[in-house]
Amino acid sequence: MSSSNSITVRGALNSAGAEVVRSMQLPSGIILSEWTGQNTLTEYKSSSENVLSVYLSGGENCAQVDGRHIVRRGFKSAVCLFPVGEGESQWRITERLNFLHIYFDLPNLEPSLIRSLRQPAEAYRFREVFQEASPVISAAATSIAQADWNDDTLSLGIDSLMSWILLNAISRYAMADLERVDARGRLSAKQAEQIREYCNANLGEAVRLEHLADLVNLSRYHFLRKFKNTFDRSPHAFLTELRMLRAHDLLKHTDHKIMSIALECGYAQHSRFSTAFKRHYGYSPGAVRGK
Repeated sequence: MSSSNSITVRGALNSAGAEVVRSMQLPSGIILSEWTGQNTLTEYKSSSENVLSVYLSGGENCAQVDGRHIVRRGFKSAVCLFPVGEGESQWRITERLNFLHIYFDLPNLEPSLIRSLRQPAEAYRFREVFQEASPVISAAATSIAQADWNDDTLSLGIDSLMSWILLNAISRYAMADLERVDARGRLSAKQAEQIREYCNANLGEAVRLEHLADLVNLSRYHFLRKFKNTFDRSPHAFLTELRMLRAHDLLKHTDHKIMSIALECGYAQHSRFSTAFKRHYGYSPGAVRGK
């Protein structure tokens, strides 16, 4: 028997003698591994990763057990899901079993996939799934298993199909626990700092909302809500304030021409810069140098 406490599901399988046939990491951040095993007994304790498992062949050779007692027998194309942090289970493989494992962490997946979710990625909590039937997921997983993973021309198709499988799994096996997300839905300290650093580094450029949302892996909707709750203002107002602070500092401590400062702070026209500056401070840019 092998035991897994703080190690991953992959570590437990390796310890039990199962073998990885092939593995790949997709652009979306999803990791795929095809496994094979026989005559093994594997014990999982509190998975440290989300794992979606699909039996490819030999499903009848795998059973969930409790000691010597069989809890449930497997079957062809059965689906299991081991959520991060969930409880323990034991699995016995007698004859040969081939299965596909899909490892994923929702908040760290590719932004376009996260934007398709109805709730913040960190709100979703999966339930344990032990050998359930899901013809749709099984058929898609079988198609992936039959593909040549070394063919670069197929990687995009595999990634798209894999993203579709995850969205299907979320709809079937997950619930959005909004109480586990900050009640006001703020950005994390790290996310807020990322936004501030990016804006300060790009004051002279056109900073787009979708770029900011992608930076912290949020949809536009969830980004706007969290941004307002964090900074108590809109992204436009936040960026304008940073630009005005930079402009005031340059006017006071350099001899740069006002138009040059305007361009450095994202204003292509002198008049627009002067209007924005006076609206913000109550006096014109030229008045700073007159003081």
